[in-house]
Order: sequence, then structure tokens, then C-alpha cells
Amino acid sequence: MKIVIAGAGKIGLAIARQMCAEGHDITLIDQRQDRLDKALNSLDVIGVCGNCSALSTLHEAEAGSADLFIAAAGIDEANLLACRLSGKLGAKHTVSILRNPEYMEDLDLLKEALDLGFSLHPDYVAAEEISRVLQFPAAVRVESFPDCELEIVSFRIEEGCRLSGIPLRQLSSRFGQKVLVCSVERNGNCRIPGGDFVLSTGDFISVTGTSTDLRRFFISAGVYRKPVKNVILLGGSRVAVHLARLLESTGVDVTIIEKDPERCNYLVEHLKSADIHCADGADTGILQLTGISRADGFVTLTGFDEDNIILAMYAAKIGVGKVLSKVNNQKFMALLEDVFPDTAVSPQALIAERIAGYVHALSLAPEKSTIEALYYLGDRSVTATEFVVGEQAACAGRKILEMPLRPGILIAAVIRRGRSFPPDGQTALEPGDKVIVVTANCKLWDLDDILISEGRKEHRP
Repeated sequence: MKIVIAGAGKIGLAIARQMCAEGHDITLIDQRQDRLDKALNSLDVIGVCGNCSALSTLHEAEAGSADLFIAAAGIDEANLLACRLSGKLGAKHTVSILRNPEYMEDLDLLKEALDLGFSLHPDYVAAEEISRVLQFPAAVRVESFPDCELEIVSFRIEEGCRLSGIPLRQLSSRFGQKVLVCSVERNGNCRIPGGDFVLSTGDFISVTGTSTDLRRFFISAGVYRKPVKNVILLGGSRVAVHLARLLESTGVDVTIIEKDPERCNYLVEHLKSADIHCADGADTGILQLTGISRADGFVTLTGFDEDNIILAMYAAKIGVGKVLSKVNNQKFMALLEDVFPDTAVSPQALIAERIAGYVHALSLAPEKSTIEALYYLGDRSVTATEFVVGEQAACAGRKILEMPLRPGILIAAVIRRGRSFPPDGQTALEPGDKVIVVTANCKLWDLDDILISEGRKEHRP
């Protein structure tokens, strides 16, 4: 697929990196040559230096012949105009990255007036991710599939956990809940485990099931922790505003520490019940005065990765139940996995994943299958993809036991007429069914790619 990306900042580079890894042809636009040089030195992309909302630059980048145009520049208005112009030039699909919360409120009108395609809000996406984890503190990550009650919960098996030493085939009989282990990451290797696989301390596992079954499973396994009720947010950023609103809607008490008086006034005006402290949260004395020792959640959302990481470590050291930090630098993300794992949230990585799912969806033939959602598990070599079974799909009308499934394929769940259930060998897929397929070290461009000999495609441009 030919993809043009406007903006070689943190988000643009993260998207370009993801798209290059998936074999797409990438052209990157930016006004700063130094940013382009950095991208050209590390990625297989074409660089165009110029204003992404200028027709001359879009012509040079051949935006009109793009299958997908992604506007990820640092100015929302430039992104909106670039998408509009590239669409007029002939780009088949457009994605705009927007940061201003006001545009979220008027998004439907903007789409209609400017003929916009898909849009993503990095700050809101990050806030959603953090909110889900705070509601399920035993988890490192929680993903919800659209229009159904299924979730994927990823967590690490700690020392003394009842799951350690248990073969997967015994999970249901031991703990009594219908959940399925989709992937296990051990010693840096991620796999889809079989029934004989034995869980061990330190394993990072992803489990799918309904929210009710997952909570009951966590309680039975002795790893359940109650949702947080008292959260301190360090930094009054846009992510903090979105997160505070999400938490307030679920009855969580929110305290925000922000040192800029003008920003504090904004927070007071735009948040209903959050307690705003105008102070320097990098001072541990201030953290104590604002009640960090009584908080069961602490999230660092300043604009400085180093502050976020160090203060998150401090909160974990003094016993705060759930600690998360926003981290922009991908080098820090890799380092944290070794010294302070399972605490960092990267808005850029989240947006790149959403874009990847959207690109996969564009690549499918709708009469055979469509993609509703795509999530990365473990070390990102395992994916969970939600397909809709099309009328002409080779899988339609066939029982799972009769399907010649490729190695590394797991049909984790079927969603039929709003009801989710784990399938067995006798389950036949019907047109209109939604199917959660987990794959290891391979990409599915179509639902029929799960079969060994039918409908399989090694690559789709």
C-alpha cells in the first residue's frame, strides 16, 4: 500500500516505523530537513521537505495517488487542510491526527464539512488506555473489543501466584471460569501456547473473556485487585484532562498537581470535581501533602519523561498500589522494560497500533471479511484481530474442526448476534459472525488466510 505521512515528529515517526515494518511504501513530509534526515537514516522511506498543507508539497509527495494519506503534523489546522487537499487530489483514504479537545466535540460536523476520513486523538487514546488499566489494576494492559463484552487482559505472573505451575488445560477446572490464554511471553519470546503449556512465575500472559468471567478468574487465581478509587495525576496536560473526565464518570476521586497557575485555572474551569493543587509535584514533600501515601493510583503526565519515570518509581517505592507514567522516548520504553516493567504508556505506540489496524481493514475484500479491531500482544509478535465473516469467506458454514488451520492460529472467540462465547471444534462460523483470531509471527490480510491452502495470501500491497 502506498502511504504518505505528513509530519516527522514523534507520532509521525512511530507510524512510519510501524508501516515500514509491515512492508508498505512510505513517503514522509516535514518542513524540517533535520527530522527527515533522522528518518531517512533509520527507515526505508522517501522524504519530501515542505509544508504539508501546500499544494506544491503534496504534488511532490504524490499525495493524490496515495492509498492512504496520514496527517500527523504538530498543528491540527494544518492536518485538517492537508487531509482535505490530499483527498481532493485523489488520495483514496485520509487520517487526521488531532490534539485540540474542541475538535473532538465538533468532529461529526468537521467530517461532514471537510469530507474527512478517519481521525485519531493521541491524548484521548492514551487517557482511555490508562483509565482501563486503573479500573483493572492487576493488569498491565486492557483492550476492549467494540460492540461486545469481550476483553483482553495482559498481566505478569508474580512470585507466589496460584497460576504458576498450572498447565493451561487445567485452568477451567481449577478456577472455574471460561477464559482463554491467548499468548505467553517468556524470556523475550512470545507464543500461542497449547494445552500442555505450564505457566511459570515471570510469564507475561494475555487472557481473553467477558469482563465478568475475567474478574472472577482473577479472584479465583488470587491476583485480583479492586479498581482504584483515589488517583493523583502529576501534570495538567491534555491527557490529564481527558483522563480526569473518564475517571470522574466512574466515581473515582481525582487530584491533579500542576505548577503552572494559568493551567490550573483552566483545569478548575473545565473539570467538575477534580481537586487541583498548584504546586511543583517534583517535590516529594508536595506529594506527601497532597496525600500520595493514601492514594491507590498515581499517574505521571508531565512533559518530561525523566520526571515521569523517577517520580513513578518513588510512588511505587512508598507503596502506591498502581503506578503508570507517560513516556514519549522509545529508548526509555525499552530501558523501563528491564528496570521498571509494566508501568509505561506511550501515546505514539498506541496511535501507531490504531493506524495499523485501520490499514489492515482497508486491505480486505469486504465480501469475504472485514476487520473491526486489531491489537498487539506481548512483544508485538502476536496479534489479536477481530474479523467479520463475509458471505463469500471460505470459512463460512464450516466447523472449526474441519478447517485446515495454519500453525500459530488460535480462534479465541466468536461473537454472534451480540453474544460472545469461546468456540469448540463443533462451532461453525456463519456470515455476520465476528471472530477473534490470535496469530503468532504472521500477518492476516484476510480471514481466509487462517487456512493452509484456501484463500491464503503471503503479501498484499
